[in-house]
Amino acid sequence: MPHDKNLTDLGEFALKSGASRAKIIDTRQIAIDERVQLKCRYPPCVNYGRNLMCPPFTPPAREFEAIVAKYKCALLVQVDGKIPASVLPKISKDGAKLVDIIKEDGKSGFNKYLNDDWKRFHSLISNIERESFKRGYYLSLGLVMGSCRLCEECDTKKACEHPYEARPSMEAMGIDVFKTAKNSGLGFEWNTKKGIMYNGLVLIG
Repeated sequence: MPHDKNLTDLGEFALKSGASRAKIIDTRQIAIDERVQLKCRYPPCVNYGRNLMCPPFTPPAREFEAIVAKYKCALLVQVDGKIPASVLPKISKDGAKLVDIIKEDGKSGFNKYLNDDWKRFHSLISNIERESFKRGYYLSLGLVMGSCRLCEECDTKKACEHPYEARPSMEAMGIDVFKTAKNSGLGFEWNTKKGIMYNGLVLIG
């Protein structure tokens, strides 16, 4: 791992900007697997083919892996999100499905909360990417979590309405987020119903 004060400062910038944890990692710790993108198709995600920041509009996993190999390091960013108290009893039930809870609560409930939370996280990653650029890493690229929520509905037949802001998620590029976090020493509990773990990545180069 290259020793660079700018990298240390970038991690501190992330923490001061709202990250719960931020760690500079070797890109060899990033686990890329075609099966991650396969899960976007089977069972089909509601955003598959309907969001420009999701497959099949993103590069195939192996193509992206070759690109990642050109970067020396990355900043893994995690934010601990909360589940609203009104939703906790519902999500704690056996057999509870997040998609059903979102539908039940409507746009004014849990889905709005997720939208607002996601946008805050997206802004954090964007700010880190911008700070990285200012420090001379002009090829840096930020990756967020989940499907892009900048627009209420994405029109895939037109150019993106937010070209300077929209970014794909780690999983949309074929990254195994759980394994990458574990490789990096920032592993988290799988399938917990206690909170939401936001994971983002900024490739630095």
